[in-house]
Amino acid sequence: MNKFCLVANMEKHNAADVADSICRYLSERNCFCKIIPNRCQEIDGCKFYSDLNEIPRGTQCIIVLGGDGTMIQAARDTSKLGIPLHGINIGGVGFLTESETDGMWDSIDKLISDDFKVETRMMLEGFVAEDGRKKTDYALNDFVVAKRELGKLIRFEVCINGEMLDSFFADGVIVSTPTGSTGYNLSAGGPVISPEINALVVTPICPHSLNDRSFVIDGNDEVEIRLLEGKNSHLDSAVISVDGRVFEVIESGSILRMKKASLVTKIIHMEKTNFYHKMRSKLSIGGKTD
Repeated sequence: MNKFCLVANMEKHNAADVADSICRYLSERNCFCKIIPNRCQEIDGCKFYSDLNEIPRGTQCIIVLGGDGTMIQAARDTSKLGIPLHGINIGGVGFLTESETDGMWDSIDKLISDDFKVETRMMLEGFVAEDGRKKTDYALNDFVVAKRELGKLIRFEVCINGEMLDSFFADGVIVSTPTGSTGYNLSAGGPVISPEINALVVTPICPHSLNDRSFVIDGNDEVEIRLLEGKNSHLDSAVISVDGRVFEVIESGSILRMKKASLVTKIIHMEKTNFYHKMRSKLSIGGKTD
């Protein structure tokens, strides 16, 4: 590879300095690198932070400088281009990123010499149709439907391929990809799914039941979440978030429909790292490791 662009979360400490040093390093090795401004813009009701028009034609890799949030946003913004992402962590956990700043030069050298592998990650497409309009968004991690009022449960109905799976009172419902299974889904008690598995996870958030647990379903299944009326036919409302960002506010009777998207996210990995190593090192499973 010799043509890069760099997306950086400039709110992170030293992000601008690290971005400049990466561009200089690449330039000294006869590579092209352009820093893409990180600014919020809204298109068709969806927020984007990377202007696709700023990404040069022929770009072979997008280097993402930040944490998991920056990686997720870059994936959502650029997935239509099909350009692989390489994450350098200057955030918190950095589960989706590939390297830390103290080891980034070795990773960048491997990018230049094409010594890496590209992993394809599933994405979700979800939409709500109301009042003759259809609002669609895409997630790398998850769609979440959650209550708006504290101290109150709301009632959901979950259908898979048009067949009702369950209905329950809960704080909300998470529909997660394998990538997102290590995020909110894990915090809510859901299972971790290897990113190589074609599956989705449906996890209730704090269900008022002894029996309602997560469901692991086929990745090709279509999921519907309907917000039902509350007790005494009370109309409830809920907020839908996509990868942690507010997507839509709905009321009882509304349906969120989700399925595997035709879009995918491509993430560059080096041979020395794998999913289970990251599970141990980032999530402290089985104690600390190197």
